[in-house]
Amino acid sequence: MSGVKDVLSYGERNAFALVLFMFDAVKDSPDLIVLDDPISSFDKNKKYAIVEMLFRKEKSFRGKTVLLLSHDFEPIVDMLYHHTDKFERPSASFLQNDSGQLVEIGIDKDDIMTFVDINSSNIKSDTSLVTKLVYLRRTYEILNSRGMAYQLVSNALHKRSVPLIFEGGTSREMTVEEIQEAETEIQQYIQEFNYSEFIQLIIDNSAMIELYKSCENNYEKLHLYRVITEGNNDADQTDVVLKFINQAFHIENDYIYQLNPAKYQTVPQYIVEECDQYIAALQESIQ
Repeated sequence: MSGVKDVLSYGERNAFALVLFMFDAVKDSPDLIVLDDPISSFDKNKKYAIVEMLFRKEKSFRGKTVLLLSHDFEPIVDMLYHHTDKFERPSASFLQNDSGQLVEIGIDKDDIMTFVDINSSNIKSDTSLVTKLVYLRRTYEILNSRGMAYQLVSNALHKRSVPLIFEGGTSREMTVEEIQEAETEIQQYIQEFNYSEFIQLIIDNSAMIELYKSCENNYEKLHLYRVITEGNNDADQTDVVLKFINQAFHIENDYIYQLNPAKYQTVPQYIVEECDQYIAALQESIQ
């Protein structure tokens, strides 16, 4: 006769083991219970069901001190944003590595935002013009608004002195009227934007490197790095950085709610250190 483990899937066995651990911990009543990334392998429905089992049921961790470590943001959204009436108010924090020092930054309900709201907030901030344009392009992409303004923003970030319109598999130069129309729309978000002046900035490697070096936010540094390195072959880019850049966009698209990467260092320090090496090599090559 088959044992229980032979008829349960891997995920079901994990869930079963987690519930058994909960009952055992409740029985022993320790001062602190630590859960190390217990639910990231489950789908969305199972994640919520397990969190509810762990923290809402009568014989659960409710009322006990539990430290839950996770790479998964969904439990934070559930407990801190959507279902505050169902869970005892948790204390949530984001842990980040600042040059080898572990820093804890609190997360409140107001810190949980849609990516469109995050972009809007950061466009209004005192960040660089290049970074503001990156946030605006991401907004257009998420809203699937790919008109003249989006086309001009993309041309600017691709460093094209003469902006192009891409349609039906072909391209043509934008007319003066189309550029003016797009600039007028963009200026509703970024008042200081002027295409010709922006191109002079973005093709100036020395100025862009200074922007990169003065930026203290890893997410924005990564985008500046991406802009700087387009078309530059003076130093070798590592596969790990390119892979992370591609994955970062998928992460942004996957989650409705996120933390503002301008406040929380969502890009790991080791990625930025790889970028720093490339920028240093590029700066040396142009001096």
